[in-house]
Amino acid sequence: MALTSCVEEFETDSIKFEQLLVVDGNISDQVKQHAIHLNYTIPMDGNLAQQNAPATGASVWVEDNLGNKTYFTELEPGSYYSPNDFGGVIGRSYQLFISTAEGKNYQTPPQEIMSAPEISNIYNRFSIELGDGESTYYPGVQFFVDVADAASSTQFYRYEWNDAHQVTARYTKNLDAVLQTNGSYKVVPFTLNVKECYRESRFNKIILATSTNSSNGELLEVPIKFSQAEDFDVTTMYSIEVTQRAISAEAYSYFRKIKEFNESNGSLFDKQQGTVLGNVVSVENPDEKVLGYFEVSGTSSKRVFLQLSDLDPQVLDHIIYPCTVFHIKEFEGDLRDFYNATDVDESIRHQETVLRSFYEIFDQFGRWHLAHRHCVDCRYRGSLGKPDYWP
Repeated sequence: MALTSCVEEFETDSIKFEQLLVVDGNISDQVKQHAIHLNYTIPMDGNLAQQNAPATGASVWVEDNLGNKTYFTELEPGSYYSPNDFGGVIGRSYQLFISTAEGKNYQTPPQEIMSAPEISNIYNRFSIELGDGESTYYPGVQFFVDVADAASSTQFYRYEWNDAHQVTARYTKNLDAVLQTNGSYKVVPFTLNVKECYRESRFNKIILATSTNSSNGELLEVPIKFSQAEDFDVTTMYSIEVTQRAISAEAYSYFRKIKEFNESNGSLFDKQQGTVLGNVVSVENPDEKVLGYFEVSGTSSKRVFLQLSDLDPQVLDHIIYPCTVFHIKEFEGDLRDFYNATDVDESIRHQETVLRSFYEIFDQFGRWHLAHRHCVDCRYRGSLGKPDYWP
């Protein structure tokens, strides 16, 4: 008996598409340039490289309960920014108003800015993050925060972080090997200072916490960020800043639903979340669906600077340092022979040429040396220029 199967083509034309406005933005008591992003959804069979379509030409402003208005200017398509000196005031309520180029009007209910307590402590602990749950795992460091007075104004919080690795090359790059068209290398002076770089990143997940279940109003061991041990292979100093946003119960509920939706594994048997609606409504048509959320929050931030020795000692056991594993090499002669590994047995030549492709030349005490590129040029793991906040 022959077994047969077929695949029925999925007709996207049969799905009714609704073009919905998507609102993404927040204001806080921080004095800075705040942003409101407006986009429209696109159909499933639209341009795959285009996740949304910017809503351009809109009028966007925020108004507090005293009648003060702050207008946002469109500096990029669909992105509207406040003046640099704008910051919300603790205790005041704020509403967002939007008037689109098509003449539709939207607004949010008033939301009060509540003060955020100080972050008491930022600390780290060795942890293992599972990959596929079976054969792969990633040792690393988990960062936590404690908040001693988490019930002072609200019991709901959202967290953001940004961090930076200081990358310092062990050796000074003063030569460069330039590959010529005939396959040979020309060694020329290299004058750019590539000794010190910085690698910055920021949060890309929703991080929430609540003190509703705390008997003493504390928040303890809130997990903020996990970093694999290998991320610190060329780090000389590390810094992380955590921002805590005091949000309303409604905002917490919204972000929790979005978090659950994003963390779904996509199985056909998952509990379907449906459309998660935010706090933006249409003035003309209250039944119109509007996606996204306008968040109002008080904030507090804390930054720490850490030497590698400040990490949990177990983390250090899993860091592979390239300048230790890949030893410095002295070399005389044609660099083409070095990179083509003509001095090793043919059975391992391919493997050796791959390894040597990561080596760069420099002069030390009048002799040519070659070392792993992470140990010679910091730009492979960071960018030149010290951040303003770095000591």
